[in-house]
Amino acid sequence: MDTISLCMITKDEEDFLPQCLDSVKTLVDEIVIVDTGSTDKTVAIAKSYGAKIYHHPWENDYSKHRNQSITYATGDWILIMDADEVIAERDRDKIKALLSSTNADGFLFTLRNYESTLNLANVTVNPDDYEEGRGYPGFIANDLIRLFRNDPAICFTGKVHETVTETFRQAKRTLFNTGIPIHHYGKARKDRTRQKQELYLKLGEERLKDNPHDPMAYKGLADQYLDIGMPDRALEVSNRGMALFPEMVELRFNCGLSLDRLGRRKEAVEEYAWVLVRKPDHLGACHNLAQIYYSGQCYDKAASVLDKGIHNGIRHPAIFFLLGQVYFALGYWDKSLKSIEHVSEIQENYPNINYHKAILFLKKNMPDAAISALEREIKTGGNLIAAYNLLGEIALMLGDTQSAAQFFQKVLSINPNDPTAKAHLEKIKTRLNEETTTVHR
Repeated sequence: MDTISLCMITKDEEDFLPQCLDSVKTLVDEIVIVDTGSTDKTVAIAKSYGAKIYHHPWENDYSKHRNQSITYATGDWILIMDADEVIAERDRDKIKALLSSTNADGFLFTLRNYESTLNLANVTVNPDDYEEGRGYPGFIANDLIRLFRNDPAICFTGKVHETVTETFRQAKRTLFNTGIPIHHYGKARKDRTRQKQELYLKLGEERLKDNPHDPMAYKGLADQYLDIGMPDRALEVSNRGMALFPEMVELRFNCGLSLDRLGRRKEAVEEYAWVLVRKPDHLGACHNLAQIYYSGQCYDKAASVLDKGIHNGIRHPAIFFLLGQVYFALGYWDKSLKSIEHVSEIQENYPNINYHKAILFLKKNMPDAAISALEREIKTGGNLIAAYNLLGEIALMLGDTQSAAQFFQKVLSINPNDPTAKAHLEKIKTRLNEETTTVHR
């Protein structure tokens, strides 16, 4: 049987490390850890799993420390993991079987970077096919080489976002895409995210300085500037990259995104349109271009962009949700409802989905259906304030003042300063006072 060495680099990972090592301890034959200065219980935890620990001071170079770890490996194969990642139990035997049945030098895995929101254009809706992903609405997927032969020709490159892809290409090694996910939870921890963003920015700047002819260095640095809210710097880097690589789609998209966030939407439209000519199924460009048209009340243009994206294979709830909003603005209630229903088919509990259905049902004079939709919105813990306010307004429309008052009071129990509920309750109070005065007369 071929042996596998798990190779990791760590620093202060006591919160995540046990979960990671538990997920692979029956898969690997050796655990090699390069620790770069932990001050918590990371080293003690690693030792309890029988790991071989090697101490190296952090040198602002992820590749250097990755390569240090693999030099200590004695197994036939090397598995790369981060402490905030796990492999599902049901996939371990599949991985072992691949080593003996597939003639390849390396294996691609799909890294599922779990997100706490779906409000990102490149997020894949979580199909809930793995217990390890439960509770996360979606993830950003990325195929990476994470298992490869213990081969001196294979090493990591890049100070940040390091991979072995380039050395695989240079050494003409073969790859097999497993389709097996690795579950990554790091971005769900906001306290860690900011620290990593700052580090990645510094390393990204160094990477571009050292590799001025690497297109991915420009894209990576622009990504980092966008992540930390500096679109002006992202635009500068994107423009420098496009001067060298004018046909690189993702650099153009970053340029459009930067212009969009800077409020230069006319220029952003041109960049998004350029991207869609070359990549008609580009989710971010499709959604963002349509959003600009929608915000500018160019509803027909927005509908055209979204329809083309769907025709070209885009299946994302954000696209159908925006299309539903566009049709609503055009007064096409049936088309709007159909688009909103598509959202529910893809992601049952998409944010605000049942609330928007309720509004459409009211437009179609279907109050009972609207009430049912709002009850679902409340049951799933959605937009409670909007749902209760609309239930109150429906109750008023149906002449049920007592129920209306209860719904508005429910809103104030959540947010005592909600202006809509307060205004309605004041009107109800005034009306009741007037009715009481009339009776006494």
